Amino acid sequence: MAKKILLSAVLCIVAMLCIDKTQTYHEIIFPLAGMTVAGGAALYLGIRHRLSVENIVLLLFAVGFILRVFYISYTTMTPEVFLRQHDMRAFGGSEGHSAYIEFFYRNGFALPDFDPTTKSQFYHPPLHHFLAGMWMKLLTWCGMSYARAVGSIQFLTLFYSCCCMIVSERIFDMTGLKRYGKVLAVAITACHPTFLLLSGSINNDMLSVLWIVLTVYGVLRWLRNPCMKTIIPVAIFIGLGMSTKLSVALVAVPTALVFLVKFIQAFKNKTVRNYITQFCVFGVVCVPLGMWFYIRNYLLYKVPFGYVLRLPDNSPQYLGDRGILERLFDLSENPLGRAFLNNPYYNNSDYFEYNPLVSLVKSSLFGEYDYSYVPMITPFCQALLTVNIILVIISVTAWFYCLAEKGIFSDGTEKLFLLTFQVIMLVNFITFSFQYPHTCSMDYRYIAPTAMIGAGLIGIFAEHSVTKIRSEKLCMSVKISLSVLTGLFCSLSAVVYLLLT
Repeated sequence: MAKKILLSAVLCIVAMLCIDKTQTYHEIIFPLAGMTVAGGAALYLGIRHRLSVENIVLLLFAVGFILRVFYISYTTMTPEVFLRQHDMRAFGGSEGHSAYIEFFYRNGFALPDFDPTTKSQFYHPPLHHFLAGMWMKLLTWCGMSYARAVGSIQFLTLFYSCCCMIVSERIFDMTGLKRYGKVLAVAITACHPTFLLLSGSINNDMLSVLWIVLTVYGVLRWLRNPCMKTIIPVAIFIGLGMSTKLSVALVAVPTALVFLVKFIQAFKNKTVRNYITQFCVFGVVCVPLGMWFYIRNYLLYKVPFGYVLRLPDNSPQYLGDRGILERLFDLSENPLGRAFLNNPYYNNSDYFEYNPLVSLVKSSLFGEYDYSYVPMITPFCQALLTVNIILVIISVTAWFYCLAEKGIFSDGTEKLFLLTFQVIMLVNFITFSFQYPHTCSMDYRYIAPTAMIGAGLIGIFAEHSVTKIRSEKLCMSVKISLSVLTGLFCSLSAVVYLLLT
């Protein structure tokens, strides 16, 4: 895994040097095409003698990387103009993620000396913004222009997205995926539109997703070998994650649950002393690393723990006047008839999207945006939405299958951890959408890691369910159906985000 991450870092730097974001897309298409041809040629030479599962996975990684680089290449990011970004302002201002990043670029290791709730987005913990600011400082120190350094922040988030692909593969390995199912899971993760969108978004979403995915990997690793060597990385991942974004704290809940289960088991076996030592060290590492910013803000400025900026109730996106039952169950306006979120800002809809579950499946593919202005793209988007809904249904079905079948996971605690993780993320998403009743609160980016778990579940279902089918024809039909659906999902995702240029 370390070698793949190092290779990804090198490739991201090469891509950054080849692509100047201050130029137009047409001016960077030639170096971009050259990188694609070179990467394809290298892959062909590497796998032409043996098309093993490992080589197919490498090929899928390459496809995922190229899709991400293409997306970044046409996603404008300059100091004055930016495209498909969240809570941004032009650089040089005093609010938004841009101002937060620029603060560290100008001031180095100094922290803001004002109430973070008085300026938009400064209430977020600073790790991502600090890294982005230092990245800009390094690039400008090396001679890169300030404008190009701003655009190059996207190659930092590109690296985070590539790391998610690599760590996800290790998680799939640890859940027992080896063959056909692993290929399906990796393919969905590599081509999932959410990770394409986040790779080009310079806010703290992508880094927070990476910390959550690393925590899932770390917990599974600890469950196989519960010792100090494996628990400390989990503490670091959660701590750094909470220093990036508050929502990373959600993964601490299923982690604490499996710790409790293991503690009770150890208590029965009279081996509890070793676990007490591990948990104490975990707390000593994780709590200060994760809570320092929130404690600082509370002591200095009385900022409540868990503070999140709330849009005013007079915002056009406000949904608080709709009842809970209406928001959850009212489908009278055929919300799935349009692939994109209903939003009068972007399309001719006469209302803002209000159903969190509908928003979930739409925004996981297209964010909060409407691509219908692009010629020929809408039918592909509608087809992608349909395939995505089918895969979501299969993923949910796979959970019930995993709960019913024994022997799928090496330890029942793993099943408990992954199930609790999915449930908590989903419940928090729905709760959050009612606590902060605005359309923008229902974006899938808040629970993006569930896409990786969902892909793994589809892979597990594909590998294990067919072993229960006695009919060879039916078994083959199931395999072909899952392959076709996964292939359609990846192909349609690629077509949509290539047409978006």
